[in-house]
Amino acid sequence: MRFQLPLLALFLVATVIFSPDARAADKELEKLQGDWTAEIDTENGKKKATLSVDGKKIRFDGPEGKEWYEGTFEIDASAKPKRISVRIEDCPIEQLKKQIVEGIYTLEDDTWTICATAPGAPEGPSGFDDENARTIEFKKGK
Repeated sequence: MRFQLPLLALFLVATVIFSPDARAADKELEKLQGDWTAEIDTENGKKKATLSVDGKKIRFDGPEGKEWYEGTFEIDASAKPKRISVRIEDCPIEQLKKQIVEGIYTLEDDTWTICATAPGAPEGPSGFDDENARTIEFKKGK
């Protein structure tokens, strides 16, 4: 009986680690790695914004250099639509640090479309057309 409990625990851990959902999430995370760029409309015309992903670390640099965020993120690739949750670790606005940004996304080939609400908002976006959210289409850097 003493050996059954540790064996059961080991089996449960292995089931979680090697589950199809875990492998799918790992594959999705692998596809997100690297540098992404977007063209964003500003008062001064279209400007480039960047998004960099390294492991589960993420950095966004807005089009005019005033808006930037660094943080860590989690994804749920099995959700419909897929979900992303970012914890802001550093940014130029002190009250946004440690806030969570909730979003949804699609990933098709070299295009990553993210729709997210403001940091600390009580809910993520209801859809890609949510007027309380911001949608940005990023292209994978080559």
